[in-house]
Amino acid sequence: MTALSLYWRFCLALVLALAVTSIAAAGDVPSQRPIYAPSPAVNWTGIYLGLGGGTGWGNNAYTWNQDATLAAVASQMPNPGTVPTLGSPQGSLPISGGYFGGQLGGNWQIERAVLGIQADAHWADIEGHGSCFDAGAVATAGLSFACNDKVSSFGTVTGRVGAAVDHALIYAKGGWAWEFGQHSLNPTAPFNVSGGNNNNNNSPQSITADSHSQFRNGWTFGAGVEYAVTQNWSAFVEYNYLDFGTKNANSTHLLSQPNNVPASFVIPIVATSTERFNIVKAGVNYRFNYWGGP
Repeated sequence: MTALSLYWRFCLALVLALAVTSIAAAGDVPSQRPIYAPSPAVNWTGIYLGLGGGTGWGNNAYTWNQDATLAAVASQMPNPGTVPTLGSPQGSLPISGGYFGGQLGGNWQIERAVLGIQADAHWADIEGHGSCFDAGAVATAGLSFACNDKVSSFGTVTGRVGAAVDHALIYAKGGWAWEFGQHSLNPTAPFNVSGGNNNNNNSPQSITADSHSQFRNGWTFGAGVEYAVTQNWSAFVEYNYLDFGTKNANSTHLLSQPNNVPASFVIPIVATSTERFNIVKAGVNYRFNYWGGP
C-alpha cells in the first residue's frame, strides 16, 4: 500500500471521527428555549361593581369644657357662689350595629401585582345609647346626660394594592372616609340652681334636649381577600379601620324652674367628640371585560 493511499485513508477516518463526536455533543446540549412562569389563573384587570355589608363597632370619646358651661350659668345667677364645682370632663360612648351598601372600582394587573381604586357607600345603623360623660364627672352637680349617637351612612374612596395568587387576590387599601350621623343630648333637671331668692326647692324643673346632624371627614385603612368564582364573579371579605378625628359636639339647653328666681337658665354644653370605629365587610363583585380583561 502506498504512502499516498494511507494518507487519504487517515484523512477519511479523521473526518468520520469528528462527525460522530459532533453529533454526540449536540445531543448533550440543553434546550435554549426560554422558560416562562405559569400565568395567574385569573386576570383581575377590569371595572367591577358589587354589593356588600357587615357589622361595625367603635367608640365616641367626649371632652366637656365645663369652665365655659359654669361661666355661662354663673352670669345668669343672682348669687354665683351657688354654682357647683364639677369633676372630670371626660366620657365615652360605645357604638355598634350593621350596614349595607355597594362599591364601584377598577383593577389593573401587572403580572401578579394588582393595583386598583374603589369607591363605596353604605346605609348604616351603627349607634349607641348611654352617658356621653362619665357619671362620676358630674355627680357633685346632680347632672346626668342621656345620649344617643348614630352613624346613618358612611363611605370611602381608597387605593388598593394586592397580589394575585391562583384564584385569590390578597390586598391592602387606604384613603379617604366620610360619614353622616346624628347626636342627641338629653340632660336631666339638676339641683336648684337659683340664687336663693326663692327657697321653694320642690318646684318642678325641666331641661330641654338638643340634637344635631353632622357630616364628618376622616381616613381609613384595611385589608382583605377576594376569590374569583368565575372570570367575572368574585366574593370577598375585608376589615377596615375608620378614624373621623375630633369635632365639635356643642349643644344648648334651657333649664326651667318656674318657682325660682331666675325662672330659667340657658346652659351651653361646649364639648368635642373623637370618633373611631371598625368594620368587617363581606360581599360580591361582578367584573366587566374592560381594560383588556379576559
